[in-house]
Amino acid sequence: MTATTKRKAYVREMKANWWQKLPFYKMYMVREATSIPTVWFSLVLFYGVITLGRGTFATDFVSFVQNPIVIVFNLISLAAILYHAATLFEMTPQAMPIMVKGQFLPINLVKKVFWGITGVISLVVLLLAYI
Repeated sequence: MTATTKRKAYVREMKANWWQKLPFYKMYMVREATSIPTVWFSLVLFYGVITLGRGTFATDFVSFVQNPIVIVFNLISLAAILYHAATLFEMTPQAMPIMVKGQFLPINLVKKVFWGITGVISLVVLLLAYI
């Protein structure tokens, strides 16, 4: 049996701009907003797959991605994805520390390994693109 009271329960007011008060929350919201340019880039790639299937890739898709507005949107998407990756590499070693032989690896070492792997994969992709 629960006790009842005549007092009204206190409900703290939550304004729509609550996240703008602390830099941590601002950066969190910016990081979450990087999903919007990622959706744009995914749609561009999807359009490329469609034109490839129709056999009009060389004409339709290439002329589409050469449009200056599309280039600007793709550069914005690239910046957003790089920001997302950078913040992910900063957070992951702190949220999920890696233990080897009973010792946690230093956070900076894990970050450097993440960036190193990213660099190697990027170079391999670039080399494969030019072969």
